[in-house]
Amino acid sequence: MLNISNLHVAYGESEVLHGLDINVAPNEIVAIMGCNGMGKTTLMKSLMGIVPSREGRIAVDETEITPLKTYDRVAEGIAYVPQGRMIFSTMTVEENIETGLTVTGESEVPGDIYELFPVLLEMKSRRGGNLSGGQQQQLAIARARRQAESPFAR
Repeated sequence: MLNISNLHVAYGESEVLHGLDINVAPNEIVAIMGCNGMGKTTLMKSLMGIVPSREGRIAVDETEITPLKTYDRVAEGIAYVPQGRMIFSTMTVEENIETGLTVTGESEVPGDIYELFPVLLEMKSRRGGNLSGGQQQQLAIARARRQAESPFAR
């Protein structure tokens, strides 16, 4: 599903990732852990295309995304949900998810989102700011998922 090979990423002359290799199979869960300053955020930014790589290859489902622009990487399935979540606290759960639909052409939240996150269905009329931290994270992931699946993002 995700293949990273010989990834080198630097800020100026300071190389942060030194030939990183990661293979993630379908349905496999991988955690990236480390102390502050070890390159976790740099890895995420390089996957999104915000920080360019000096060398290496990134592929999603056999499609190389290394040369692609950020918006094209989203179309290939790359989505990022930061720790801060960045949901709209005064909007309802449903309205938050709908903001991710603007690029899909859909007007209603698809049922598969609520199948993945049943707690969001129960709370779809609740304001995002009134959810727990974990529920807000689910909401941010649900919104990012809709954007990444958009046929219009391609």
